[in-house]
Amino acid sequence: MSVPLSLRVLGISVVGMALLTACPGPTPPLSGSNLTFTFPSLADTSNVQLVALGFEQTGAGGDPQRRVVAQTPIGYGLPSTSATLWLWGDLLRTWADNPKCTTPFLGGETDGMQEVTVTPNTVKTCNLYFLMYRDANRNGTPESGEVLYETHDLYSYATEAFSYRFVSPDGHSTETGTRTKGWSLVRHQVLQPSATPNRYLVTMNSVPQTDEALPIRLHESTDYFTSQSLTGGHR
Repeated sequence: MSVPLSLRVLGISVVGMALLTACPGPTPPLSGSNLTFTFPSLADTSNVQLVALGFEQTGAGGDPQRRVVAQTPIGYGLPSTSATLWLWGDLLRTWADNPKCTTPFLGGETDGMQEVTVTPNTVKTCNLYFLMYRDANRNGTPESGEVLYETHDLYSYATEAFSYRFVSPDGHSTETGTRTKGWSLVRHQVLQPSATPNRYLVTMNSVPQTDEALPIRLHESTDYFTSQSLTGGHR
């Protein structure tokens, strides 16, 4: 096969042409996630926002820097008990690639816990947290005294699928969890078995993608390790 002069001048061979034509196309965009939230009725939703927050490590031993990732207004002053929040695919990719957020799970989320096991222990995670607040000063950021409702469910990115177990600092709660590779919604559940008073079992597991359509319940501030406890059951 003859090679056009223009390509011969550029030094591109027939093999080179084949490589060029075989180059993969651009990476397809990451699909986003549309999450639904329910919460106690608000008679007045003026300046109320549903927000996703990310945290970036400072690297200097200080507290992580809080960043608003996405937010949506609630009801424009009208009574409301539900809302949706869209997490764009590009946004999720940006946070997954952010080395200040995607950091080792071991020693990060397990900091201060007892009897820690993580498999594999090389996994890194980045979490997005959800809350609702009334933006009283209209600066677009939740501040102390503005938070209305929260949830212990989270949206989490993991560099690889993993499982873990640890015991809370006070020794009263045992948490276990499994997360899938990539982004997933992680549901929080607490059990208090009747056979072990004052002992709690916490699970934090990735749900199947189809279950992400189920509403996330926002509630008033509660203790993470005991917030769903009912004797002999759960809620």
